[in-house]
Amino acid sequence: MLFKLARTLTPEARNTRVKQFMATGGMPPKRISMLSRYHNLDRTGGFAILDTTDSLALADWALDWNGLIKIEINAIMYDETISSVLPKHFG
Repeated sequence: MLFKLARTLTPEARNTRVKQFMATGGMPPKRISMLSRYHNLDRTGGFAILDTTDSLALADWALDWNGLIKIEINAIMYDETISSVLPKHFG
């Protein structure tokens, strides 16, 4: 399943957050595939697109960071996937 993990950064935890990122690369555990990661130009946050069937691993990884950044996680899908349900409702 695909997820969008959006993050918002605040200046209060900057030094701790940067040190943790440098130590880990901000990479998820092996049970989560990071398909892409984007950063806001002003360094106020960004988002990553993740693929996993392990929601517990996703929650655990978010807990590693949520004291340092604001995290919002949403399930997402491709156009082709959502398009497959449209005929039932609008066809």
